[in-house]
Amino acid sequence: MEEAGPAGPRTPTRVLLADGSPALLYRLGPSDLPDCLDLHDRLSDRDRYLRFSTLHPADLRGYLERTLGGAHGAVSLGARVRDRLVGAVQFVPVEADVAEVAAVVDSAWHSHGVGTVLLEELAAVAVGAGIQRLVADVLAENGPMTRVLSDLGLPVEFSRQGPEARIEVMLHGDERYAAASEDRHRRAAAASLRPILRPATVAVVGAGRGEGSVGRAVLRSLREAGFEGAVVAVNPHAGQLEGTPCWPSIAAVPCTVDLAVVTVPATAVAAVLQECGEHGVRAVVLITSGLGDVPGLTGEVRTLADRYAMRVVGPNTVGVVGPGDGGRLDTTFTDQLAPAGDIGLVAQSGGIAIATVSEWRRLGMGLSAMVAIGDALDVGARDVLAWFDEDPGTALVVLYAESEPDLRGLIRTATHLSARVPVLALPAGTSSAGQRAAASHTARAATPRALREAAYASGGIQVLPDLPSMATAIGLLQGQPLPEGPSVAVLTNVGGGGVLAADACTAAGLTVDPLSAGLQARLRAVLPPLASVGNPVDAGAAVGADAFAAALGCLLDSPEVGAVLTVTAPTAVSDPAVGVPAAAAAAAVRGTATALIDVQLVRPTTVERIELAGAPPGRFLVSVNEPGLAARALGVAVRRRAWLSRRPGPPTVPEDIDIHRAHQVVAAARTRLPSGGWLLPLEVDALCRAAGIPAVPITWVTTAEEAIAAVRRTRGPVALKGVVDGVVHKGDAGLLRLPVTDAGEAGRTVAEWAGRAGPRWVGAVVQPLVAPGDELLVGAVRDPSAGPVVALGPGGRATDALGHRVHRLAPPTDADVDDMLVATELFGTGHGRSLDLAGIRDCVRRVAWLADALPEIVEIDVNPLVVTPESSVALDVRVRVAPRDG
Repeated sequence: MEEAGPAGPRTPTRVLLADGSPALLYRLGPSDLPDCLDLHDRLSDRDRYLRFSTLHPADLRGYLERTLGGAHGAVSLGARVRDRLVGAVQFVPVEADVAEVAAVVDSAWHSHGVGTVLLEELAAVAVGAGIQRLVADVLAENGPMTRVLSDLGLPVEFSRQGPEARIEVMLHGDERYAAASEDRHRRAAAASLRPILRPATVAVVGAGRGEGSVGRAVLRSLREAGFEGAVVAVNPHAGQLEGTPCWPSIAAVPCTVDLAVVTVPATAVAAVLQECGEHGVRAVVLITSGLGDVPGLTGEVRTLADRYAMRVVGPNTVGVVGPGDGGRLDTTFTDQLAPAGDIGLVAQSGGIAIATVSEWRRLGMGLSAMVAIGDALDVGARDVLAWFDEDPGTALVVLYAESEPDLRGLIRTATHLSARVPVLALPAGTSSAGQRAAASHTARAATPRALREAAYASGGIQVLPDLPSMATAIGLLQGQPLPEGPSVAVLTNVGGGGVLAADACTAAGLTVDPLSAGLQARLRAVLPPLASVGNPVDAGAAVGADAFAAALGCLLDSPEVGAVLTVTAPTAVSDPAVGVPAAAAAAAVRGTATALIDVQLVRPTTVERIELAGAPPGRFLVSVNEPGLAARALGVAVRRRAWLSRRPGPPTVPEDIDIHRAHQVVAAARTRLPSGGWLLPLEVDALCRAAGIPAVPITWVTTAEEAIAAVRRTRGPVALKGVVDGVVHKGDAGLLRLPVTDAGEAGRTVAEWAGRAGPRWVGAVVQPLVAPGDELLVGAVRDPSAGPVVALGPGGRATDALGHRVHRLAPPTDADVDDMLVATELFGTGHGRSLDLAGIRDCVRRVAWLADALPEIVEIDVNPLVVTPESSVALDVRVRVAPRDG
């Protein structure tokens, strides 16, 4: 009897092919039979021979009818480009965890990556159906099929018998698969933006004759930026605008259009995009706002973009700026052109983009490219980061994203990018006001801001609080070498300014340590007799510019100093700031690798660039008027050095993991909890044993008699914890009693709890008491955008009182785990260093592994993890699973 294949949604998934062309992947069904027959009819004789030489379907129509109908568990996926089926793949189970796989791609679409994206999606569907291996029997001469399967990055085994070959693909991806998948996405995303950032022809649709027309402002920007491609305007009521010829419609334009900049009213957007699609326009910058005010319009725009394989920037965007030093693309409607440079900018807010570029212009810095993604209906921040990663003209990237539906995907791309260039971000307004209502301590702490910070930290993205801090950090990164370490020397002529600077450095995670005796002696030799040569170095209010510069030179040349921060204010007798540039230039000529940043307390502007005469090209000094700005910038530079020096490598899989047992526990719990909910203590205990989490043994009781017997068997003081349906925090509900040494007391307590809870009574846990120690929280949550996130921080009663928890994407690398321990600031003292740090690291890895390996788990809360110098043990663990249909 034929079995139906796994049911699945037919909602298309948008992907990018190798050349950047958008395609739609979706589940094929019986209604797709005509398109599948047409696809096979379009195959070349060679492709048809390779496809069917080992399959030999006597009746193609009948074969397709059976497989599209799900016979024998078959699953078929298709890829459409511009509403035409260009490829299809399928698997048919042949054993419990093995399926045969086949693929067919339109001959005209070979080398576009159609087969690769289909097989990636098919592999994910197969894993969800319990398939662990895909098998393909092909002719040994079928090079395309062999290459596409081997290039996936999954483990592959080949065997050959005569003219035929068997290819087996193991569906347990490792770091190689993740890297290969990310490489494919990054290159495809960058390629998809070429018609947006390097178009040959631009059409501006909606340019009006009025001076206040946004479209007309875009035409001016294109002209003034010197765009070297062809430009046309679409306006049925004008012959030309801004020297640009006008056509009545996109359909009337007599040439191929790569990019359409659309500025028409929202009510006209759908018709314009329909016309763009029919004319073969490859990309659209949709400046128009207010799409949400037209019912159904946002969905219609998305549908049109999918149907015609167009990439769309916006809506509600200020435009884009392309690469180039001379003539370049500029489709913005701002009042000033963006200067050329090497900074890449992706911003969801047009106002942020305008303000940022204006700030950089004053500092002599400019753009390699800029994309204001607006409402990000299609092109998102991850796509633009991919462009910058492939662009050798980008040396630093700035990100401002208010929302990101695939935060984990963005971080994969950012991680690769940040290995090459610094990636900085402005905060996007996610505050504790957006804190979710949740039961567990872990979930309460996982605010949108915490999740974004966790993701950014995992990807090497550093967040600056405001535009002046961003400009200062960029200037320091571009004009000075990276500090070798966090040690900062503060040199000042005003004692109070030095104190402010030292405090700001400490707050930024830097150290202001006392200087060595030798360095102090060298400083005394050049400074006035009353100067203080500790750290900060207070040269005195009367110090001359030459002496101050000499002291600065000593500090810059010292290998014990990672960076120098000068703080000056003019007095009636001297202004030591005038000697700083010359000393900095001289040090640069000597090859000094110490970073320098300048603070002039009475500077009228917030941040300025100071050129260093005679210094090597690209070396300059940043001067600000507030020590906090300087310290934050130095902190960014120090962390950038640390990021580049961190240990590379994939996440470490903990030892002695029983994945099959963990799956069994969760599956059984979800059968009991079809609407989702918290696991029972015995279920949690079994899950901890499968994951290797060192949990205190438990005895489960439901009656007073069982509690009495359990306490007698334990032969020592115990903790008694009641479990009542709907109650998570036992202590707050009076369901925690310890120490309990009398069996009769335990029985009376359980009887009291059960009577008070009534039908909501579930049972109680009896646990032996453990030795006291430091209490930590280790937890994990699953977020729709960020995926699984692991947390570490104070636990027990200090959990909510202290509230300082550190988050990272799960599973974390060893470097991530080390960073988490440092960032908690709990282990920097002698006592903290004496604790079982290896046990803490191991618990973080195991909790993270559970959250990553079992997507059905939405919350894990180990609180407290009791840590002593000898051991780490989980005293209380809670786990929540998602609904069965979630």
